[in-house]
Amino acid sequence: MRACRRGSSAGLAFAGAASILLHAQAARASNVTEFPDNGSEQLARGGAWVARASDPLATFFNPAGLAGQDTKLTLQASAIVHHTCFTRVKAAGDTSTEPLAAGSGGAFPRVCNDVEVNPNPQLAGTLRISDRLGVGLALLGPSAAGESNWPDFVNDQASPNRYMLLRRHGVLAFPSLGVGFEVIPGLRLGASFQWGFADLKLASASVALNVDSATPVNDVRTNLQLKDYFIPGGTFGALYSPNERLDLAAWYRVSDSVRASGDLGTAANYFTPANARGDASRIIYGDTFFGDCGTGNKAVEGTCGPGKAAVTLAIPMEAKLGVRYHAPLAGGPSRKGHRDPMADDLFDAELDLTWANNSAIDSIQVRFPSDAKTGDAIIPVSGIPGGGIPGNADQKRGYRDVIGVRLGGDFNVIRDRLALRGGGFFESSAQDKQYQNIDFAAASRLGLALGATFRVRTGSAADAGALDFMVGYGHVFVADMTNSDPRAAGVPAVAGTACNPATSNQPGDLCGSVNGAAGRTKYQTNWPVNLGTITNAINVLNVGVSYRF
Repeated sequence: MRACRRGSSAGLAFAGAASILLHAQAARASNVTEFPDNGSEQLARGGAWVARASDPLATFFNPAGLAGQDTKLTLQASAIVHHTCFTRVKAAGDTSTEPLAAGSGGAFPRVCNDVEVNPNPQLAGTLRISDRLGVGLALLGPSAAGESNWPDFVNDQASPNRYMLLRRHGVLAFPSLGVGFEVIPGLRLGASFQWGFADLKLASASVALNVDSATPVNDVRTNLQLKDYFIPGGTFGALYSPNERLDLAAWYRVSDSVRASGDLGTAANYFTPANARGDASRIIYGDTFFGDCGTGNKAVEGTCGPGKAAVTLAIPMEAKLGVRYHAPLAGGPSRKGHRDPMADDLFDAELDLTWANNSAIDSIQVRFPSDAKTGDAIIPVSGIPGGGIPGNADQKRGYRDVIGVRLGGDFNVIRDRLALRGGGFFESSAQDKQYQNIDFAAASRLGLALGATFRVRTGSAADAGALDFMVGYGHVFVADMTNSDPRAAGVPAVAGTACNPATSNQPGDLCGSVNGAAGRTKYQTNWPVNLGTITNAINVLNVGVSYRF
């Protein structure tokens, strides 16, 4: 089997807009788009950290932990490898002429994304105002691989994965400003504010015309570029220490929806064997950025223009509860009023419960201008006579709420010098197999991790500076997602014309009934394109350095 890619590296397909926008969630609980967790300590403890909250990343993870921290600066980075494979099964009602599925019982060749390292940096700092008051500033993105590249072609034919995802790329950042205050001895409260922003690109494919016996060479490569420069959100935390051995913690996150706008580019005649072999001379490009939609047709001038694509995505609420037991070393804290587990404890162990309201993501709203009366497309697709960009290209996700459990801890081999840690987590599945996709590892997950910190003191005094070198490694086992019955329901492809048959078109978002069957959503094929088996494996290495002033 030979897989390859052609064409522009930029772009975001409206058919797959969900996948990149879901990455715009900077959440850190049992979120479908991420794994636990950013940060060396956090990763290596299996994410069990909400009650420890002892470095500047607490600005996001639990701002109550800012109270009692030293003035500190940390720079950390994860190297993430997320490998996904898909073995597609052709649906029983799929009348398209797919050469890759011919003579193989309806099964396509197995395809995988590139094995590539995704860098993911975290920068944060804390300022100790007093023994009871601390502030923090953090810059971090989602704990996930932001880049994913899939083949456009397999053996010179259009790839089986094309309708779900071809390429995902984006720049995401979530600056957070937090404050933590010890209200009464042992009770700390905190809050942080996030100003998220995103510049995102993704590519996938759509069917040119919604007809039977369609051929893949007529499919259109669609590229969408989206921007949202203000995604406000906040986190709230509490940390209660009833005695010197026990910490109890709670964390909650709320955020506004992502409301991104942008432009859609199209490439007709893209999925031809000639283009697979390097001859791109017949490709016809279009783009909603231009007034004539990139068609060169003055008759449609003014139909398009910058910002015609609009995408809205709900960001789920999330919460954590944690309990931490730690064994203080003889002699008490090395510095009264300072929280420093590496200097003050022999070991600790933490158990967290997490919840993410992923069911809030039932669908991702993807909209373009359309005829107000009929709901039909008004934006033409260059190179596809009669083809258009759907006014309603919403993407059904059907996620479920996720419950997770995390267990992790540290053991200080050499007090104030060397700490070893480990942990793990389990999260329930967010995915309904009917809506399975290759963009995220949404099945149930089990993670195991380990790590260490080595500290170098810059002086002999108790309050001298300290330089910490940190490392963490984690592996996430993901259950296979399987919906391989050719007669099963699934996710259809986006199409460039309204209904199949065309005579069933009617005003509104639905086609008329055919042979007594309920009408389907307009601009979607009559058959699913996500049937089959999806596998995932995730490996993460985080290294970091912190300096305590």
